[in-house]
Amino acid sequence: MMKTKDLIVLTLLTIALALFATLAGLTLPGVYRDPSDFVLIWKSNDLVTLLAALPILILAMVAWICRRSLKSLLSWFAMLWFLSYNYAYYVYGAAFNVLYLVHVAIYTLSLAALILGLARFPASELAGALKPKFGRGFVIGEMLFVAVGLTAIYAMQSLSFVIDGTLPPIIAASGHVTSVVFSIDISMVVLFFVLGAVLLAKRSPWGVLIGFIANLKGAVYMAVLVVASLRTNPAETPIWAVLGLLSLASFALLWAGIRDRSLALPGEPS
Repeated sequence: MMKTKDLIVLTLLTIALALFATLAGLTLPGVYRDPSDFVLIWKSNDLVTLLAALPILILAMVAWICRRSLKSLLSWFAMLWFLSYNYAYYVYGAAFNVLYLVHVAIYTLSLAALILGLARFPASELAGALKPKFGRGFVIGEMLFVAVGLTAIYAMQSLSFVIDGTLPPIIAASGHVTSVVFSIDISMVVLFFVLGAVLLAKRSPWGVLIGFIANLKGAVYMAVLVVASLRTNPAETPIWAVLGLLSLASFALLWAGIRDRSLALPGEPS
């Protein structure tokens, strides 16, 4: 059975690589070989990862190590999911660059750490920590709203190509052969928002876990899009800000709905 120290080591490696990648991306000239607007997006991504995602991840991991806090463990998982999702864009969407191996290592290690952590997560402990009422309906509605909205936008643009051959604007702007955004969001956002909403409706603790992780990750990633849009397309900024606030509200409801308690993963002392 995997010991918790292995999860910590994987996370520390991920943090070290992400710290290096963000600092290199922000300070070294010529790292990103994409069109100018996309370079600004990558640098905005690096900035929010450095100033928000990594500090949250470090604080959550330290809090869990020190206090075995249930909420800290969930926050740890959320930021691992953020890094995996975030660096999927670098790996599949950025022009090949000198940081490729670093980016693919962050993407892979964060995903591996998350899978190992979730595989050992005692869902029964989370079920016992839930308060009777915590705004479950709002969280379900918000997650379905995001999932349906993204699906509708991507489906309409895809069907437009079927009907008259018009490429989605993101493909024309990026020069990619297909839509990296559509592919990653449908598989890594829509899927889990629907799954989380359904499990929340069924009152499964896994729905709470997915909702907590997805919405904390979503709030931080919307900060990426707010910063990026301010630098490239300010007209989009209110959209990302509203979506970020919705994710933050759902996360806050889930946070308040969980009674924090000391938790050890299986195989570790309480």
